[in-house]
Amino acid sequence: MKKLKKCACIIITLSLLQGISMTCGMVSAANTPIATVSVSTASVKKLPSSVTLNKTSENLVVGATITLKATVSPVVTSMLTWTSSNKKVVTVDANGKVKAVGKGTANVTVSTSNGKTAVCVVSVITQNEAYVAEVARLVNEERTKRGLNKLLINSKLAGVAQKRALETSQRLSHTRPNGKSFSTVLDEYGIKYTVAGENIAYNYYTAEEAMEGLMDSKGHKDNILNSRFKYIGVGLYEEDGINYLVQIFT
Repeated sequence: MKKLKKCACIIITLSLLQGISMTCGMVSAANTPIATVSVSTASVKKLPSSVTLNKTSENLVVGATITLKATVSPVVTSMLTWTSSNKKVVTVDANGKVKAVGKGTANVTVSTSNGKTAVCVVSVITQNEAYVAEVARLVNEERTKRGLNKLLINSKLAGVAQKRALETSQRLSHTRPNGKSFSTVLDEYGIKYTVAGENIAYNYYTAEEAMEGLMDSKGHKDNILNSRFKYIGVGLYEEDGINYLVQIFT
């Protein structure tokens, strides 16, 4: 009778994901394991497939702040990096808080650890520009309350109004420092018109205060609510802490 030869082998136990184990191999003739090797596979880390922002564009006034919110998909833990394309216009911190520091436009970008990105375009205007824009908006608000047409903002008229704002700091009058009528500025800018009007206000520090003062004055109110006007330009000049506001209508 032949003797059985001892057969040595290795029993391998695989530790798989989700706690599943698999054993394979042979045993010795005595039915006892010779050796056991455990192989553990590393868990697969999920990576973001996309990142989005709650805003793709934003308008800010110098000094204002806003916090952008990023959403990563699928929802996984991912380190986000925030950058600004122009730190002279806007800065952004590690939490997505954006601060407007200068006039202009800049892209705020958020990036995931695996290179997915999203962008918000931020446009920054000055305090004076915001003041002027709000005055024009409030003029149209008063007009629409009364069923009148909205006035269109005209860039050439805005230039006229800005020049007149500077001139009113020298002579607070509808007559220019050179003794001519305010309407002669329209001719200098090559603006054709059939009727024109001008409102002047000074020492008002918010658009709301300025409009309240103008609407309390019959002559100024009549210009604001004149149905013959179609266009408006607004200018603002500051000197020695005093604001000079001019509205030009055609």
